[in-house]
Amino acid sequence: MNSHKPMSPALPAFRARRGQLFGAAALALALALPAGLAVAEPAPEAPATAATEPVKATDAPAASPALPELKLEALSAEVYSVTLVGRWSDKRENGVYRMIVVKGGGDELMTRVVVQWIRVKAGEKPVVVASREIEAFNQYIGMAMVPTWRDLSPNRLQVMADVRLPDGQRKRVRVLAATPGELSDPV
Repeated sequence: MNSHKPMSPALPAFRARRGQLFGAAALALALALPAGLAVAEPAPEAPATAATEPVKATDAPAASPALPELKLEALSAEVYSVTLVGRWSDKRENGVYRMIVVKGGGDELMTRVVVQWIRVKAGEKPVVVASREIEAFNQYIGMAMVPTWRDLSPNRLQVMADVRLPDGQRKRVRVLAATPGELSDPV
């Protein structure tokens, strides 16, 4: 008798890391595209028929919009990861948080973390409303630090850093991101 073992779902940490990498790739692409990107209109639907003929190369549209040149070299090599996470709202504006982790100076222990508030409005390009470096983490520059974040609720994004101190002890530093430009004191 053949036994069938279903695969267990991916670990949450693996799924979260995969999401971070996808977010970083999407931001890198977004930063590399010029501002005036043209968006092609969707093709009209063909009428439904019982027998449809295969599409021939001669049936393709004569001219398609030219894609702008990607300028990937404009993205700093020090950007380690970029992630869109959570939601914020303030008065009539709302959007998402963008977490940027930068590793500088060629030293893996030089980790800096920036949170940005990105306004998202239908029919408009996203706009950076505010940016703040999480300075509470900077006192641990030169120590092994792993930054993470968790969306608690709208206007509440918890940003944490697990730090290994020189004596081998571990410390967790927490900061709360709220409305644009507002960070709580470290906990």
